[in-house]
Amino acid sequence: MPPVFHFVNSRGLKRSKLLKIIDEGESQTLDFKKTITHKFKIAKTLVSFANTRGGYILVGVMDDQQIIGVDPEEEKYSLLEASRMYCRPEVSIAFEEVEDKYGVVVLVALIEESNNKPHRAQDQHGNWNAYIRTNDKTVLASKMVLKTISSQSANRKPVTSLSKHERQLVEYLGSHERITLKESARLVNISERRARRDLVSLTQEGWVFSHELEKEDYYTLA
Repeated sequence: MPPVFHFVNSRGLKRSKLLKIIDEGESQTLDFKKTITHKFKIAKTLVSFANTRGGYILVGVMDDQQIIGVDPEEEKYSLLEASRMYCRPEVSIAFEEVEDKYGVVVLVALIEESNNKPHRAQDQHGNWNAYIRTNDKTVLASKMVLKTISSQSANRKPVTSLSKHERQLVEYLGSHERITLKESARLVNISERRARRDLVSLTQEGWVFSHELEKEDYYTLA
């Protein structure tokens, strides 16, 4: 599974740790931004982290992992304005600044998983939509996903309490974008009926999201 970062008492992030995080690449809990240019666009990322498992936004880092640095005060202002103006309810953001010996600064924006889901972001047309984080992408939440996150507790059962097959499914989704019922049955070598039961249980426990499609439903890591 990709790392899940927790931000309690996380002040004093060292550059060596930051470089290690950047080296792991974008993921469900990590997003790179060269700079904050469109507030309504970054609002989608903010609510997707808050609605899913929390995450880092590293401002001053290119998509190719190159560190270019930013003016941290200017970027903080843009992020806070995006939350205030384009997120409903507002998303809480904590900040850290990591500076190298040449004065190049990366702004680390920390967004924790929210206890006040779902959060919605306003787009350029004035519409308010909920978003979630799936692997390294911010995606629109379906009606079924929205129903799940509306009732979802931020305190999931620990992974150690899951069954062997449930853990296998969660671990698979940690490195793959999605899985269908048929694929999950083949993955853990069980019947589709039993696989469906495990997926329903994982959905109810807040570990996965269920997405409806006309051809075939699929599941993603929550």
